[in-house]
Formats: sequence, C-alpha cells, structure tokens
Amino acid sequence: MGVYVDMASAQFENQNSLRLYPFSSESSLVDSVGRELPLGAIVDLRMVVPASIGNPDSFSEGGVPVVCMTSFHVSKSMVSACFMSGNAALSVTVSADDFRPHFPYRLEKLAGSEDIGGVVTFGEIKFPGFPETYFMKDAEGNPTAIVHRCCVAAAKPPALRKFVDRRSGESLSGDVQIDFSGYVNSEKSGKSFRLALDDGASVELASECAKVSGADACGATPIVSINGVRPDENGNIVLWFH
Repeated sequence: MGVYVDMASAQFENQNSLRLYPFSSESSLVDSVGRELPLGAIVDLRMVVPASIGNPDSFSEGGVPVVCMTSFHVSKSMVSACFMSGNAALSVTVSADDFRPHFPYRLEKLAGSEDIGGVVTFGEIKFPGFPETYFMKDAEGNPTAIVHRCCVAAAKPPALRKFVDRRSGESLSGDVQIDFSGYVNSEKSGKSFRLALDDGASVELASECAKVSGADACGATPIVSINGVRPDENGNIVLWFH
C-alpha cells in the first residue's frame, strides 16, 4: 500500500525519487559498511567530461567516460556529494539553511582536469541530528553509485588555450581578433587557416643585409668549410660530438 501511495503522488519534480536515476541499473547504492543510500537523495545530474580524461579505465562502451559518486554526506547543517571520473573530481556543498530540493547546484572542481563540470540536483533530504557519510564502494573497492551514461557528455577541449608573449609575459585568451600586416593574406579552409605572402612581398620585406651581395654582407663572414668539410647542397654542416 505504501508503494502505491508513493507512486500515486509522484509529480514531475519528484518522480526520480522512485527510481535509480541518475544512476545506472548496475548501481546498488550500498556504501562500504552496507548502508543503502535513499533513492531520493540525488534526483538529477548532468556532467561534461573531457574525452581524453587520461584514464583508460574511466571509459565505458561507446567511449563515454564513466562517472561515479564516491561519497555523500549529510548532517544537521549541510549536505555534500563528490563525483569522480578518472583522476578528475568534483563536489558540491550546500548548507541546510540555503538548501532547496529539486534545484540544480553547480559542481566545483577539486582535482584533475580543468574542463570537467556539471550540475547536481538533490531530492527531499531530511537533515539528521548527527552526521552521516556514505562512501560508495563495496568491500572489493568497486564503485556502487555509477552515473547513468545518458547523464554524461564527452567533450573535446580546445588544444589552444591562450597566446603568450614570452618577452613581456602578457597573454591573451577568449575571443581574440588576429590582424595581419600588409603583404600577408589569410584564408580559412574548414577548421584550418592558410597564410600566404603577396607576390613580391619577399623582396619588399627582406632586410638590408639580405639585399646586399658579397662575402662580407653586413659585416658577416660566411663559413665556407670546417677543417676542409664543406656544407651540403642546403648549406648545412653537421657536427657530431663524441
């Protein structure tokens, strides 16, 4: 009868309290000492995880990174949860005074990748008079709270993060506009950019030393040979040190 009453009162905002979601069907939600985490503790979760998380064991079938809830803590003054994927960890802590059920809270990075993130939604939590911490692993150390793969999105972070001037130490990031001086033509082709010089630009942009002919151009004395060894057709002399 109790099950019927609970299901009859299920609404849009609390129906996930009656099922394992956002955890997968193979999750037992039993902690390291045998206690079962209530189904309504967490009712929704969305995470974005870098596809190159760096841990081969963190991937499930189809290349989706595996995310697990490692711990859940609740006391009379707060509630918190911690999630991990590979070597990246995120957590959220909400005070009892500010707590709102069925409200998305942003997860904050603890360790690992800078590109991991997400939001978590708690259900109707009862704050006990004494602290309770659930460590979500079995006796063999296997995770017991695996996040359903539909709640995890794999993303490929950008390879270029910022431009750094090594002389001044200044850097640019975000939306940066790149302007080229005269004689340089830029062209976008798909995801690549192509740079080319105008016809005759090499002559106009050449330094004075490059324009001067002769063996002592700009005071430089070219190396003709080293101990009788002359350069190859490209002007290179290879030195081997033993």
